[in-house]
Amino acid sequence: MILEPIWGRPILSTEKTLVFADLHLGMEYELLNSGISVPSQTNKILSKIISSIREFNPKDVVFLGDIKHNIPMMSAQERREIPKFFGELSDLVDIYVVKGNHDGNLTEILPRRENVFLYDGKGFSYRGVGFFHGHAYPSEEVISCKVGVMAHNHPVVKLTDGLGAVKTLRVWVRAPVIKERLLERYDRVSMGELLVMPAFNDLCGGMAVNVYKGKFLGPLKGKIRLKDARAYLLDGTDLGHIF
Repeated sequence: MILEPIWGRPILSTEKTLVFADLHLGMEYELLNSGISVPSQTNKILSKIISSIREFNPKDVVFLGDIKHNIPMMSAQERREIPKFFGELSDLVDIYVVKGNHDGNLTEILPRRENVFLYDGKGFSYRGVGFFHGHAYPSEEVISCKVGVMAHNHPVVKLTDGLGAVKTLRVWVRAPVIKERLLERYDRVSMGELLVMPAFNDLCGGMAVNVYKGKFLGPLKGKIRLKDARAYLLDGTDLGHIF
């Protein structure tokens, strides 16, 4: 399987598969409780995904966790919108979902269809690539793949100009793993490289990898060679080693 970001969008393309990460549907409920009123973004996100499906004609779509946002409870918005969201998508393609740390009760609201597949946070191997969310150790099956793809970190870069104006931009991160550290936990490690996806939801914040150097969320922290990681803007601009 050949992994290629779709430049200009936080979407990964792998032959006949599209991969999305960190939708955080229902995030508006948390914002409302903080005094910020934002209309539901679910239909907007759904429209973007359907547009990409029609443009690239994939056979299936993978979602790398944090489908919903609110924890530990589930908002009425999530209960209402998420079944319809996946109902419409599963009419078009096969759906593979990895549960993230926000998805504890996602099973209750996912449509029970033959072409909707749900995996726990340890992830799964698909066409030779290991997919997992990142808040839990990946499975032996995932770590046996040469390339791993994860989410969870919402990587961004923070840019400040000479007048102090700040701009935050989403990035892709490619990093080699430290196999000897992983072998402390696993009997066999084939994974050599890890791709960290940016969040798909425009409202999501992110961890500025050029500010919080060396910081990485999840149990793989310390098992990734961050000093050798490279970051890329959505348009493909190579920012180099910025951790």
